Formats: sequence, C-alpha cells, structure tokens
Amino acid sequence: MKEDAQGLRRAHRLAYALGLLLCLGTPALIAGLILSGVVPPGLERPEGIYQQVGYLFTGLVFLSGAWVWWRRGRVLREFKAQPEAQRPATILRESLMYAAAFELSSLCGLVYWTLVGTQAARHAWGFILLTPVLFLALVPRLGHWMESLDS
Repeated sequence: MKEDAQGLRRAHRLAYALGLLLCLGTPALIAGLILSGVVPPGLERPEGIYQQVGYLFTGLVFLSGAWVWWRRGRVLREFKAQPEAQRPATILRESLMYAAAFELSSLCGLVYWTLVGTQAARHAWGFILLTPVLFLALVPRLGHWMESLDS
C-alpha cells in the first residue's frame, strides 16, 4: 500500500503541476497578447447580440465548472474500485481533462475581448482570470484521492 501511495503522490504531483501550468500559462499568454496590442480590443457596445454572446459565454463557463464538479464526484466515488495499476493514470487523465475544460473560460475571454474589449474589458478579463481560479477550486487535491480510497 505504501508503494501505491507513493505512485499516487507522484501522479498527482505531475497532474496538478501540468494542469496548473496550463491554467496559468494560457491566461498569461492571452494577457500578453492583449496587453501588447497583438489582439486589438473590440469596439462594439455590450448590448443586443454582443450582450447575448456574453451571457452565452457565462453559461458555458458555468457549465464547464458544473460538469467538472459532477464528474469529480463520480470519479472519486469509483476510484477505490479501480485496479491499483490504473489509479495513477486516472489521476493524471482527470486532472488534465478538468484543466482543459477550464481553458474554455480563457478562450471565451479572448473572443469577448475581440468583440467588446473597450466597452466591457472587466468582463473579458473576468473570463480570462477565472481559468486558474476554477482549477484551484475544483480539481481534486491529493487528500481527496486518498480519502476516496479510505471510504
């Protein structure tokens, strides 16, 4: 069991580091593109169709968070039943899948910036900055994985 715990610890450390790198790197890249002027701000007013696009993006980001919350619960409940050899791969797969789902928020922020950047910059930046926040809040820590083995 001790060897298994070490394997899980290594897998989690790798998965969490890669996911965090992705969820910090993409917003940093997008911020660099925006702040350097490579991606110019949109000039549209956030009303009408552009407001509806903002609502759609908000819904998609919420949906990605809800999906991760649901899947996380299901995977953690079933984690104990998995063969020991598959557990490290599950941790890696799930953590990276969650990080990829949260990337949607950064991409929505970039698109929203290109549409209404000068008029609703705080909303575009909100989408961009939600990516690491969602990752830190919803991706299971090592303790969650270990608790699921004890229950």
